Amino acid sequence: MIRPIELSLATSPTRRFTRFVGVALGGGRGKTTAVARLERVDDGGERPRVRLAEARLRHGHRGSGEEGGEGGGDPLFRDEVLVAYLQRWTSDETVVAIDAPLTLPPCIRCPLACPGVQACTVPVVAWMRRHAPALHAARRSDPGKPAVTPYTQRAVDVLLTHVGLSPRESLGQGMGPLAARAAYLRRVLSPLLRLHENLIEVHPPATVTRLFGAEVERRHRRSDSEQAWELRKRMLTALDSCLAFDFVWPEVVVRSPHVFDAVIAALTAFLWAHQGWQGPLDLQPAAPSAASAEPVTADPLRAAIEGLEDRWLEDGWIWVPPAPGGGRV
Repeated sequence: MIRPIELSLATSPTRRFTRFVGVALGGGRGKTTAVARLERVDDGGERPRVRLAEARLRHGHRGSGEEGGEGGGDPLFRDEVLVAYLQRWTSDETVVAIDAPLTLPPCIRCPLACPGVQACTVPVVAWMRRHAPALHAARRSDPGKPAVTPYTQRAVDVLLTHVGLSPRESLGQGMGPLAARAAYLRRVLSPLLRLHENLIEVHPPATVTRLFGAEVERRHRRSDSEQAWELRKRMLTALDSCLAFDFVWPEVVVRSPHVFDAVIAALTAFLWAHQGWQGPLDLQPAAPSAASAEPVTADPLRAAIEGLEDRWLEDGWIWVPPAPGGGRV
């Protein structure tokens, strides 16, 4: 059973956005790329809310929201269509959330002569070398696998894996084309979109896991069936306190995993703006109370977060809801 969610939202957030665009990025042919657009509702209520004004895989789909006619004759979100769409809807009050790597792993972007991972002195690689073995110790199924490969991973991949949010490796299997397309989009849309300012990287499965639990995330992706559609519908219903439908048919959202992910990406941007997320600090769980009888095991996460400092700003970050009751070191 999925219970209604009452989210803690600031009515006057430090990140003042009123439009939230989510992009579930697929390959360059555009067949699996979906977009969603949330607009802030000014209804005089005490709690901030957004309405789903648009959610679609292609232009011209009935029930997918307001139609702006910006497809240029191509209904799919290929590069030119997607760029035009983002340019059209981006203003000073817009934040865009994309579910693909917006930065490359440190080894790929490094211009220095390479001495090898073990001798590398680049700070974020040294951080990986120091902290990844402890962070991955409990989750490694292959003891012979290197603890870290900074030519496929970023620091955020290591940290999210440790807390059970199952990120995709930034340049892992199947991610290369998406990372390349995301890099192109970020470049062609600069300086209109600026990383960590009005452009953020998200991971819808991690958001769903934080809001509804790992079992719900697993079940709704296990199959494309009426059971999965019904589960997605119950998740959206549970968000009634902050999310309203407008112009979009719920069936359009729940029957496509890509459209659903775009909506979750846009919702993640809304929560990012209204909950004051901080990055790595959001992963830190609540400290056990002094009265707890449970034995306390040292968690390498705290030391890793402290050691990372602000290097994540350049290395990249996947924004996810804070740990329940946590979010501070």
